[in-house]
Amino acid sequence: MKWLRALPVLLLAVTLVRAQDSSKTETVVEAILKEGKENSKVMEHLDHLTNKIGPRLTGSDRLTQACEWARDQFKSFGLENAKLEQWGTIAVGFNRGPWSGEMTAPEQKKLTCGTMAWMPGTNGPVEGSAVAADGKADLKGAWVLVPSRASEDVLKKIDEAGAAGIIRSSRGELIVTDGNHRTKWDRIPKRVTVYLIASQFKEVSDLVAAGKEVRLKIDIKNEFKEGPIPQYNVIAEIPGTEKPDEVVIVGGH
Repeated sequence: MKWLRALPVLLLAVTLVRAQDSSKTETVVEAILKEGKENSKVMEHLDHLTNKIGPRLTGSDRLTQACEWARDQFKSFGLENAKLEQWGTIAVGFNRGPWSGEMTAPEQKKLTCGTMAWMPGTNGPVEGSAVAADGKADLKGAWVLVPSRASEDVLKKIDEAGAAGIIRSSRGELIVTDGNHRTKWDRIPKRVTVYLIASQFKEVSDLVAAGKEVRLKIDIKNEFKEGPIPQYNVIAEIPGTEKPDEVVIVGGH
């Protein structure tokens, strides 16, 4: 499996040496295969990117860390001209921290929840009653169950009442975490909006509709960072010898 990840590099090498004699081609290919099979760093690099740096959303501190790490890795390979090249900026940075949710009454149950990017968190665990948006219950400090097509008047009423936040249903059993990267610092969203997977949203809604006392406890750490936040590409070049004025471009996301 490890050497398969090196296949694009192998194909590139084969292309570059195709015009050379067969004995040189065989030597180069064998060297590349040996490197991939016996000295692969794929899992080591993957572990660092996923477990030590983590999610790398555009506009996040972790993406900048990942770019700096990649540049330093290129330099460690002997590519002294490796660098960060700025391609633009993001007006407001966004860092997503840990999050969790649970139903504490009428039974205890873990919830699969999340927020979209560039949306506020809870500033610590917040527990409150789950109530319907169109009901008569007190909204102050409550988690309000809001259907997908709620009017601005309903949302304004929820905000003015001092609700803990609103709960929406995802479109299925998947929490979507994209968001509006065009957010401006003076217009950062204030309303905490949490998404539950569809099956759990229905379960909570049904309990509320049945008159049960439902309580939810949600803890979401999201952080905004005032920009502009520089965004980078990582660039490195291996100078050629026979045709130094020609360039072969290899890219990866």
